[in-house]
Amino acid sequence: MGGGKTYWGLTTLLFLCEVFPKSRFCVIRENLEKVRITTIPSFQNLKPSGTLKTSPFEYTHPNGSVIMFKGENYDNDKELNWLKGLEVNGFLFEEINECQEITLDICFGRAGRWKTPTKVQIEPFIIATCNPSNNWVKSRVYDKWKSNTLPENWLYIPSKITDNPYLTESYKENLKNMPRFQYEVFVEGNWDVQMKTGGEFYKCFEINQHVADTYYDPELPLHISWDDNVSPYLPAGIFQIKGKTVYMIDEIAGVTPLNTVKSVCNEFIRKYPFHQSGLFIYGDATASKEDTKLEKGYNFYRLITDALVSYRPTLRVLRSNPSVKMRGDWINTIFEKEIGGLKIVIGSNCKKTINDFIAVKEAPDGTKDKATATDPNTKKSYQVVGHFSDLTDYLLCSAFANEFTNYQRGGNVFKANGIVQVNRFNPITL
Repeated sequence: MGGGKTYWGLTTLLFLCEVFPKSRFCVIRENLEKVRITTIPSFQNLKPSGTLKTSPFEYTHPNGSVIMFKGENYDNDKELNWLKGLEVNGFLFEEINECQEITLDICFGRAGRWKTPTKVQIEPFIIATCNPSNNWVKSRVYDKWKSNTLPENWLYIPSKITDNPYLTESYKENLKNMPRFQYEVFVEGNWDVQMKTGGEFYKCFEINQHVADTYYDPELPLHISWDDNVSPYLPAGIFQIKGKTVYMIDEIAGVTPLNTVKSVCNEFIRKYPFHQSGLFIYGDATASKEDTKLEKGYNFYRLITDALVSYRPTLRVLRSNPSVKMRGDWINTIFEKEIGGLKIVIGSNCKKTINDFIAVKEAPDGTKDKATATDPNTKKSYQVVGHFSDLTDYLLCSAFANEFTNYQRGGNVFKANGIVQVNRFNPITL
């Protein structure tokens, strides 16, 4: 929203009309009503020098080039017969995410069918604008772009509101009144965030309540939590704690070839080079074991502490990971009731974490559903979502170990000699 997609698409067609006399193009939108109330006003704002007819919508450039404006009209013409005989040089899909995939496939066979009288012909092309959506456009375009597997002659160009210098600050500020989910999709361009559809593990997480802008406070310690994982990325979450409010201020996802401890730590150092208020390290307890692939005495956390030694880090990794079901119930209760005064705020910039809290489903046994996919490049299986929510779990269960123990025991914390006993959840030392 506000990125200028429509104007750039229409401007491209007008430019080609001027350069290639008697060329022909077609603009497609879901239905003719949307063409009338959205696309046509935008086109008129460009003040084209030719003539625009309104029944049907068709623009004729002074040199004889033509731009047709069509509604896909799939509900009334599922065979798309109107499209099958069309001869044009190229297409512009407006909001292709609202159109059918079969329409795009047919257009591949219609683009380039029209020949201009010019010596040099226009190469067949299709341009499309879209907003993030969880449909065929995501799987066919965005996901492949993200995994670097788009066909060589395809190009995806992200365009956000911040790319448009002509929008007023008051307009951009007013957009913040949108519901958080819609803001994430239409303003932030977040393809990965999803609507809750039922069966979520974090059933009490609500994007409107638990996501907000967060800021780094150099006077407070940093808390960095890890999930020992390399595919689809090596994740690290950065938090700050003020009283009993946990703020997630940042996330780092080291994607291959940067999915190494050294690379992720280097990114942390780049972002927080002058931090001097303390650093605590949390993460997956199973990564504490000595790694036979490394030098004797080394493990995942030894690599981290060595890389971040200038921050004088303190380890808060638990001896064992708490029960997934129990910690999930506790964290859901924090989201729902702020039990014990605890509150969790996820930074609006932490897109992967937000998606995790929505997308992770509950398995039949009450644990997290570890849905997997295959990496198109390495052909290896990996867990799709859940890495950032896992590392958030580890931090909460360690930083607030007494509160978690109290929750497990129904509110009663057993004490010996005045010291709270947290049993197997005592932090490890290396």
